[in-house]
Amino acid sequence: MVRIEYDPMGKVEVPIDKYWGAQTQRALQNFNISGRKWDEEIIKSIILIKKAAAEVNRDLNLLDPYKAQLIIKAADIILSNWNEFKDNFPLDIFQTGSGTSTNMNVNEVISNLACELGSKEKGSKFVHPNDDVNKGQSSNDVIPTSIRIASYKLSIRLINEIQKLIDVFKQKEQEFEGIIKTGRTHLMDATPIKLSQEFSGYRRQLELSIDRIKSVFPRLRELPIGGTAVGTGINTHKNFGKLMCEKINQYLKDEIGSYPEFIESVNHFEPQSSIDTLIELMCSIKVYCLALMKITNDIRWMGSGPVGGIGELFLPELQPGSSIMPGKVNPVVAEAVGMACSYCIGLEYSLNIVNQYSNFELSTTFPLVGFAISESVKILLNITDLVAKKLIAGLKPNIEKIEYILNYNPSLVTPLAKVLGYDKAYEIVKNSLKQKISIKQYILNNNILTEEQLNQLLDINQMV
Repeated sequence: MVRIEYDPMGKVEVPIDKYWGAQTQRALQNFNISGRKWDEEIIKSIILIKKAAAEVNRDLNLLDPYKAQLIIKAADIILSNWNEFKDNFPLDIFQTGSGTSTNMNVNEVISNLACELGSKEKGSKFVHPNDDVNKGQSSNDVIPTSIRIASYKLSIRLINEIQKLIDVFKQKEQEFEGIIKTGRTHLMDATPIKLSQEFSGYRRQLELSIDRIKSVFPRLRELPIGGTAVGTGINTHKNFGKLMCEKINQYLKDEIGSYPEFIESVNHFEPQSSIDTLIELMCSIKVYCLALMKITNDIRWMGSGPVGGIGELFLPELQPGSSIMPGKVNPVVAEAVGMACSYCIGLEYSLNIVNQYSNFELSTTFPLVGFAISESVKILLNITDLVAKKLIAGLKPNIEKIEYILNYNPSLVTPLAKVLGYDKAYEIVKNSLKQKISIKQYILNNNILTEEQLNQLLDINQMV
């Protein structure tokens, strides 16, 4: 069953049970590309913008109060009953670079629902998608504004999730405090290190990841709304942008919490014509991905074995690792991290390429930018939780293996170099390895130093 809707290009058949209109239907027909829809956080942010615009335009006496009331009510109904309405936002992320199709999709859905609420038929345009719902706005400021709002909210959620992972690392630092193991550089044995020190380095990587994401917030919270088509604010009130930010801050007070509120863009031309700040956010997300990959890959190496690997850590056993080798268990979490983070890094790189389409007064890249950020953050929310609960929390040290490797570590000779000289220490290392005995045993066997001297010089507690 279909109904007929009209736009300036003519009539279009639209499914009778959907709230979208002619422009959404045209976009569905034109952009059947990836099957990947816009993230719901961005769509919800657009709906929030429409609600705020109705309030601001009403308060400025630019919109009929009754129509404003219908728009506000329609927006609230959609947001409160998202599962019922989410299928009304079906458009592909690959479309016009301004996201005009998606902006109009939201305009049409709100318009038609508002018409029904006002006892009018869908498609009647009693509440007009352009003249009323989109009043004082352009796709060129609505879409980048919605992406910034969604990115800000998602980034705060990611920071909270990373903090939970940091807390797990802090617990492991306490558990591992008294354990001394072989350090490694170039994948080769190096001087000793506490297992807790090693994990403190990982924890600090995570803390700095949070700092990097937060460092983008002063620029990310600047909203382009009010710039309309090219940043000049044509066809809207001079105070529209400022008042819109005030409304949005009211709506999102609980979600933003103690973080700085949104403000009107210092210069509307910049956030509409460039994606610099959004790329900067993606860069900080990429560095977090790299940190996760380094940390989990180290842990994967330390857990390798059980016979032929390093074997200093027991990793949680989550599932059988082979369809043919009984008893094999693999470091599945670390491998999942590697794949997921590589994908997110690829999304970040795609923005470096697509940035070439930021021409003159509009960056025609926003749909991909919004997808890249929301996709990456949502993956990282899940991956961070997975690493915390299914990998780090369940790590156990293999004390026997740690001590065995440490006792035969040739780098233990390092403190002797200041007493015996580098060349003599080098000779001790080579001969002890050749004879397959510990450094200490070789020195005692050859009467190079007394046991008392050795105990002072090779005190591993002092080395760390």
